[in-house]
Amino acid sequence: MNNISPFSRRGLFLLLLALMVTPDSTAQRFEPRIVFASNRDGDWDIYSMDVNGDNLVQLTDHPASDHQPAASPDGRRIGFTSERGGTPDLYVMDSDGNNVIGLAHEGFSKFGPTWSPDGTRIAFCSLRDVVGNFEIYAMDADGNNLTRLDKHEFHDILPSWSPDGSKIAFVSYRDGGLNDPLHIFVMNADGTGRRNLTADTQLSLNSNPSWSPDGSRIAFNSYRHFVPARSRNDIFVITADGKELEQLTDGPGTSTLPVYSPDGTKIAYVSGRRGDSNIYIMDANGMNVVKLTRTPPGVDNRFPSWPQGALAVNPSGKLPISWGMVKRTGNPR
Repeated sequence: MNNISPFSRRGLFLLLLALMVTPDSTAQRFEPRIVFASNRDGDWDIYSMDVNGDNLVQLTDHPASDHQPAASPDGRRIGFTSERGGTPDLYVMDSDGNNVIGLAHEGFSKFGPTWSPDGTRIAFCSLRDVVGNFEIYAMDADGNNLTRLDKHEFHDILPSWSPDGSKIAFVSYRDGGLNDPLHIFVMNADGTGRRNLTADTQLSLNSNPSWSPDGSRIAFNSYRHFVPARSRNDIFVITADGKELEQLTDGPGTSTLPVYSPDGTKIAYVSGRRGDSNIYIMDANGMNVVKLTRTPPGVDNRFPSWPQGALAVNPSGKLPISWGMVKRTGNPR
């Protein structure tokens, strides 16, 4: 190899690279699965399914409630809230339900995990420091290095980390107390620079923010109680600067808990349009609604989550890229 010219070395490198990413006709393009919570077996557990609702897999089976799943950006892990320790707390498990690990158990209630885009940190809301008042925190994905991001006399809840890692959207009464509409706020990931994103929308009880993969928009649900004929939750999308608002659903029934697909073309959400509580999927503009889960009235399916990383991990060991498949070399683990 020492006798190969620099030009030849470069050519050999490019050839090897081309061989690594050449499209594989036997490979199936990986479609990240949707994880969600359901009480279909009598208590709340975590499930996953294909994007068309097929191949349902139960991931947890515990007598305590497991809910609010959050898929990690690469799809390898799932954070979730569980009451298996006596109080609602945060856990992480592999995407197949194995290796369940508790995070920073201190006896304080914790809810609503959301991953940083690099998968190293998890933000959540907790009653840890102020009794009866939720605040937002972040910690390493192993439960270490806990940081409090805000401090306010009213609840700050339901954080959602932006795709570039610089912002966190959350829900709060902070501009007017419990008599004021619930609004969507955005702050820097270190807790500074808070601003009310929905203050000028004339919407009330805004909740469950979810960033689009390109960071330009935030989907959320809003309950417009001041419009008697439309006293229900519907899905809206607002630009990240708060200047443009679009309504995506208009009944029938309530629509809540929106979450974008990894490519930003779809939104999964929960609807009670027929007296049940099932997960649906629609185009990002609100068109082409498809029902994914089919359970009878009285059964709830909630908290859909999708891996939001640009290259979610394929369980078969291959990663999708724009011009083919990146193949893992060596023996699979």
